[in-house]
Amino acid sequence: MQLLKVSFLNSSKCVMASLLLGVFTLFSCQEKVPEAATQQTPDVPTEINTTALPQEPLFEISYPENSPYQGLTAPDGELDNPFDKIPAIAEEYKESPNWADKHADINGLLLQNQSKAYYFVLQQQAANEMLRHELFQHYYQDPGNQNVLKAIGTYTEHLQEANSVDSELIYKCLRALRDHWSKERIAQVALSTAARVAAIPVASAADTTTRNGSYRQIYARELKKMGNRMLGEG
Repeated sequence: MQLLKVSFLNSSKCVMASLLLGVFTLFSCQEKVPEAATQQTPDVPTEINTTALPQEPLFEISYPENSPYQGLTAPDGELDNPFDKIPAIAEEYKESPNWADKHADINGLLLQNQSKAYYFVLQQQAANEMLRHELFQHYYQDPGNQNVLKAIGTYTEHLQEANSVDSELIYKCLRALRDHWSKERIAQVALSTAARVAAIPVASAADTTTRNGSYRQIYARELKKMGNRMLGEG
């Protein structure tokens, strides 16, 4: 009987210890979750809550007011829609790891169309395709790769020449170029982009509440800070 009592007590102690261990583990996990949830991805300003924003197209093309090419409308008189050509190049290289050949083909297309009134649309299409789907991935793997940095600089200039208001994309480009371009050059692109965004009237809720609208406003503020900081460090 005494042996049975000891066994029961030992068993009770084991159960109690297991329960206490489980409770301690639960509280430990609960304390770690908020900490993990606040971690930000690289190059994303902390005021952006990416999980709360609706799913939208990854980027928007910037057009002058009353542009006839809004929504990638084909230009009058063109037998082949020129806005289909960069997506066609992207499809051709979809399975290829060689970004340099893709870059060469896209650059060749841009050179052929420099005199076209819709050139600014092709510039933005090219920049979004190469930066988002090729160059940033290579940059994050090897931030010191000069060929990648040179290409990022080229497409940043295309965005600037096209008067893009894609402040998110330009912000990420300038972050990558911070040791490749001069402070003055970064400041000029950052502040001019921020000014273009600020000049756009907020006409509807979509201009501030959708993913693209919200990002445009938030990254424009970050670009203004970046530009002023670069000028201050000069």
